[in-house]
Amino acid sequence: MAANLKSLIQQGKVVVARLPKKNNIEVGELDALAAYTVPLIAHDYGALTPLMWNTVYEMLGVPLRNIMVVASSESLEEVLGILKNDPKYLGGGVGVGLKEKVIPHLDAVHPEDLNAVNIIVKEGGMLIGYNTDAQGLYQSLQDALAEVRKTVKESTVVLYGAGGVAKEFARLLARNDVGTLRIVNRTVSKAVRLAHELNTEYEKDVAIGVGEDLSRGVVLNSYIPVDALVNTTDKGSDGPLEHVAMYAAADDHNESHSRALLRYLRDLRPDVVIVDIVLPKKGDSVSLRLARAEGIEHLVDGKPMVVNQAAPAYCKIQKAYPQFHGGQKSEREILGIMRGAVQRA
Repeated sequence: MAANLKSLIQQGKVVVARLPKKNNIEVGELDALAAYTVPLIAHDYGALTPLMWNTVYEMLGVPLRNIMVVASSESLEEVLGILKNDPKYLGGGVGVGLKEKVIPHLDAVHPEDLNAVNIIVKEGGMLIGYNTDAQGLYQSLQDALAEVRKTVKESTVVLYGAGGVAKEFARLLARNDVGTLRIVNRTVSKAVRLAHELNTEYEKDVAIGVGEDLSRGVVLNSYIPVDALVNTTDKGSDGPLEHVAMYAAADDHNESHSRALLRYLRDLRPDVVIVDIVLPKKGDSVSLRLARAEGIEHLVDGKPMVVNQAAPAYCKIQKAYPQFHGGQKSEREILGIMRGAVQRA
């Protein structure tokens, strides 16, 4: 038996995810495809990737499929090794839980200090990792600020989290002249280190890093009012932190402390924008639910980021394999198709 995606599925080394829309496929259908992209996820959930990518493939009329599979972190070396040698594998996404763990099994990442990957492209027979999550999140924040007649430039942003997508997102903010960036993280040293790296790289005092015990202070600093709060942590995601909001420590007082902060913030900065990348199974994340309950209006969930990161990720694979994609569609065209797919779902 040839070692390829089909054999991985047949041997139970990966499992086709059941919960995402447009991800249903029979193993026998793989033979008729010209090629495929294969997102890897650590557990089954209602991801939007197959819906978006397969809608594009259908509209372009190309014999490609996006097939999301569940893989264990322990099997990544074997799975990626087989996919690397599978002539039909073009690359594919990487989901939460595997974004950092795939890196040792790739041939390279760009940029070289990337510490989380959300898209793999097979280029010249090598597996190259990239991250478009930060780009997607940055666009989501830009769009949200535009609705209240602001821009990233010279805005004050409080960023919750200092690892994964937060690092690249913080770089984008600094590169685009954010006014002040206040980084809040449970592990204080990570927040301080990221702030120091940004200040050194961009040769200006743009960022400070603090622990989550100082969240209230950096959010409610009335001398420099905050324009946006952005959550990149696991607070509010499925699992042990499902009922924890981003605004305070994960203890028994999380909700009461969060609500008090939000009430003051509403009065101090009624046009504040709150962005949470967490996408729970149903409804708002706990952070957005509490903000809505306290009267804050400009709230953004994780869907815009998911769509915004998907289009540039698609274009990276399209660029590497134009012969399979019916030419080159612009990122804007791809984004429009993907947004339409999500809105109709």
